[in-house]
Amino acid sequence: MKDEARLQTVIELTDMLFSFEQPADNVINAYFRTHRYIGSRDRRFIADLVWQVLRHYGRLSSLTQEKLTGRVAAAAFLFYRSKEALSLFNGDKYAPAPLSEKEKAWLDTLPETLSSAGLECPAWLKNRLDSADVEAMSCPASVDLRVNTLKTDRETVLKQLGKEGIKAEKTPFSPWGIRLNERYNIANHFLFQNGLIEIQDEGSQLVSLLTQAQAGQTVIDWCAGAGGKTLALSAMMRAKGTLYAADAFPKRLKDLPERASRAGAANIILLNDYQDLKTYDLVLIDAPCTGTGTWRRSPDARWRITPEQSAAIVKTQAEILDKAAPHVKKGGRLFYITCSLDKAENEDQADTFLKRYADFEAEDLSPLFNSITGRSLKMKTIRLRPSELKTDGFFAASFRKK
Repeated sequence: MKDEARLQTVIELTDMLFSFEQPADNVINAYFRTHRYIGSRDRRFIADLVWQVLRHYGRLSSLTQEKLTGRVAAAAFLFYRSKEALSLFNGDKYAPAPLSEKEKAWLDTLPETLSSAGLECPAWLKNRLDSADVEAMSCPASVDLRVNTLKTDRETVLKQLGKEGIKAEKTPFSPWGIRLNERYNIANHFLFQNGLIEIQDEGSQLVSLLTQAQAGQTVIDWCAGAGGKTLALSAMMRAKGTLYAADAFPKRLKDLPERASRAGAANIILLNDYQDLKTYDLVLIDAPCTGTGTWRRSPDARWRITPEQSAAIVKTQAEILDKAAPHVKKGGRLFYITCSLDKAENEDQADTFLKRYADFEAEDLSPLFNSITGRSLKMKTIRLRPSELKTDGFFAASFRKK
């Protein structure tokens, strides 16, 4: 494809995405499935540019009084990235139509520099999130790997990657983590296919570490989803003891048996529902949330969440805590995690839980967190901030049953 045709495709895709009705990756993948004539190199170029425009949606929207369109967004983005590329609006076959006089005049009024990435946040959330974190999440996320200690160690994996010329390094904090320094389809690598590594953000690895799951314990991952943290906990437990995985939507667990087998995580047992539950040494609640801490990976998600959905999620979180609390053994722990940076889902949720349950007390996670990260936090709960740790945003709280 010529660059002009690539740009027109970007405009078409962003027009579809700006409705924010579906996750962007679903829309992009569906588009390419129905346009199979677009080659792999073109798809990669187009997708990269689409994601870049999405990451600038808030800033680009601030430049116009009208609803942002794919054409306007592409023109403004190119204005700041490479004014010469505006010549691609040339009206040739498969190219965008030439810029109108009105569009040219509008481009001439734009400020020399684009506004701060702090604009990449819906107005209703702006006072609930730290602006430094919002700005940090305007950048793409790194690709982090978790070394499966049931099968290997980090040094061995790094040596293997190095032999193959794959640039990688240790993550700054997680003792299991490896960060890839270049684009690579690691899912096709034998290390991944044989269960020696998993793709997992360092932040997710850190909150897994904070659970302090131990060999021989009886543990339940209450909202296991695809099972990323379940597998991490199994490795921490050295596959000894029993680790149950459950989810309100059991279909989310469908790939976990294969993943567990590949990883050698032999202590994982899947539950089809929440019937006949026991009491557990550790109940992990990786709670449903607005996902504000994952905007590096899903830049469109920030524009899809509504205040009404946020309020409903807070209510759901409290209901899950209420259902799980009776299943914690005396002396056991209820461990609460979100991938959100909203206080309502995090600190406020933890505080109200403790007010409802006098038989639980907050466990201080800061000594362990500080020893792992070199920080000097004094709060009992932990918030992983993207602006400080360069991870996804997470919150963690631990409640011990008296």
